[in-house]
Amino acid sequence: MPTAKQTIESSPQYLTLTSFTNFQSTELTALSSLTSSITPTTPSTTISTYLETLWNSFLLLVCQTEWSSLTHTKLAIFVQRLQNQPPPPSPFDEQNDNTPLPKYNDTEFTWSQLPDLNIYIRDWYNFSPPFSQSSTPLPGLVFSKDEWINLNAFLATLTRTSLSAEIPKSPTDYSLYAIWSLRCLEVSPETLHTLDPADIQTAAVWIVTAKTEIYKLCKEGKEYEGNLARGGEGFSEKGWKGFSLERWTVWEDAFKRLLELENEKEDVEIGVIRLVRQATVVMRMVGASNP
Repeated sequence: MPTAKQTIESSPQYLTLTSFTNFQSTELTALSSLTSSITPTTPSTTISTYLETLWNSFLLLVCQTEWSSLTHTKLAIFVQRLQNQPPPPSPFDEQNDNTPLPKYNDTEFTWSQLPDLNIYIRDWYNFSPPFSQSSTPLPGLVFSKDEWINLNAFLATLTRTSLSAEIPKSPTDYSLYAIWSLRCLEVSPETLHTLDPADIQTAAVWIVTAKTEIYKLCKEGKEYEGNLARGGEGFSEKGWKGFSLERWTVWEDAFKRLLELENEKEDVEIGVIRLVRQATVVMRMVGASNP
């Protein structure tokens, strides 16, 4: 019996995406293939099942793709193109029939909001290496450190593009996920050495990928409702509700200390020290150029 991962990898959605990323088909062909399966007469339950396979296929491929590669960027651009796809044409148009499009999640189906993508991103985001055995979105799938980093870099890329374009309420603004990833740095300096390398690299990749946008959010003091953006265990008394320059400084200081700790090790993890060094450099540069 095939595993959940094998089932996804054999799905038409996954095969269409890999054909596109492997330059075996064009972007237009891939978009047409993926969107044509949903028509005005498609039942809501069928749409839900199709989207589940589509987004799991997409996120699996994202995780399998090196975050610094051109293919990773290609996938981020593809999401933007998918958003621009028109809603399914009504078969009644030629008859001038005003029959509305079918409802999905209590609204008309449109690709512009990337329906259900946020649900599956949350599932995959919660699938971090330290908890992968208990929170896997695909039963039997083992989530590696590199795949976790690739996923976060993808969310950072979408966020950077969304915020730089100043799109209000964009479905690809995952800036809250930046706080969740960077929150691992919000501990006392004495406990930084206990951080999981995967968490360190994930925090760093957010800064490296979306440094300017994150710093801008800190300057603007963007906040969120409730305790979604609360501080880490070393700064819980701060009452943080979102981004702030104080928080930026905490992250920057943590990266500097982590760089020192990594340099002191006999068995240096090249991947960790490389990303931490990059994050330290870009934070200093962004802060200097945006006083």
